[in-house]
Amino acid sequence: MVVVLGKGKSGKSAGKLLEKLGYNVTYYDDKEKGKLPENPDFVVKSPGIPQSHPTVKFYKEKRIEVIGEVELAGRFLKGKVICITGTNGKTTTTALIYHGLKKLWKKGKVFIGGNYGIPVSEFASETDSDSISVIELSSYQIEDLKNFKCEISVILNITPDHLNRYKDFDEYKRAKLNLIDHTTGKIILNKDDRNLKNLKGNNFLYFSMKEKADIFYEEGFVNIEKMQINANFLPLSGYHNIQNIMASILVVKELGFSVSEFLEAIKDFKGLEHRLEFVKEIGGVKFINDSKSTNIDSLEKALLSFEKVILIAGGKDKGIDFSPLKDLIRNKVKKLIAIGETALMFKSLFENETEIEIKQSLEDAVISAFNSSQHGDVILFSPGCSSFDMFKNFEERGKIFKQIVEEIK
Repeated sequence: MVVVLGKGKSGKSAGKLLEKLGYNVTYYDDKEKGKLPENPDFVVKSPGIPQSHPTVKFYKEKRIEVIGEVELAGRFLKGKVICITGTNGKTTTTALIYHGLKKLWKKGKVFIGGNYGIPVSEFASETDSDSISVIELSSYQIEDLKNFKCEISVILNITPDHLNRYKDFDEYKRAKLNLIDHTTGKIILNKDDRNLKNLKGNNFLYFSMKEKADIFYEEGFVNIEKMQINANFLPLSGYHNIQNIMASILVVKELGFSVSEFLEAIKDFKGLEHRLEFVKEIGGVKFINDSKSTNIDSLEKALLSFEKVILIAGGKDKGIDFSPLKDLIRNKVKKLIAIGETALMFKSLFENETEIEIKQSLEDAVISAFNSSQHGDVILFSPGCSSFDMFKNFEERGKIFKQIVEEIK
């Protein structure tokens, strides 16, 4: 008998896989009033349940193995496995690699999953020796890995986030870097990230926007070996999207494909909703929906992607220090319209850098931004904070922003 902790998507998928393999499965979550099953063969927990949870501790004290859903699925994965993590950009990079490999990989099936929204246990039993699985991993999923292995891993960046789950930033960083120990082949790292640039290893490959690396950006061109690629011809624009594409190129090269083949395969890639998503242009003013921006790094990368910005930012206060953005706000942002729990904090922090207004609703913020705009401006909705003070999630927040923009006459 196996106990599955959590009845969400990953818990249910883990349970289905176990039942398919002949196990008797008991589901348990915090709403259960019954007694915990005493002596299961092992326990599978959903990523949202921390190691410090009383139920996890209960089983560990009884010396019963507790594993994560990805660790379980990994025991049945066949073929090649590619894993992507990072505080920001991991979903887009996962989607880019998958999009390209769906066209290029002729030997077998290509699967996508993990933090991307499809639990790995949902497709693990369908893989074979010719398959490729492209898996997005969060820090929650990585910290639960034990014997899981992947051929290639990507760590895009590590910046402060989820500090309500972790004791401090160092603990969060260790969770991300744990992926290195589970990689048998190449590890692809961001040379511009201060938490990654000094890591050394024979199997490390680097990408950079600022200096020479295995692949790097310089004066409008992406450079790899003797090849130069005009960044204007890449399928996605924006500072962090160039990083995502460079990391993806290094992955597919390791799989034996040329840069040209991959760029041809992704030329119709449209990008993902709520991630620097172009919404509309009205009177020469562009509206950009970056609702997925929930931390300082994603807000910084969004600001680096545009000039003449009217910024709408703010949301749930996660205790992040935004003061490193002062210079960028001063140089890039014509006006900042702050919303949500962090509005007053943004005002006190940035009032000497740019014009600031506080609005009580997203609709008021968008209308004020448009009324303040001139031809050539970009109205950038990049909150830099989570959505839970005003919205159900970042998807709802982004959809409402787009609805408001569509109603502007």
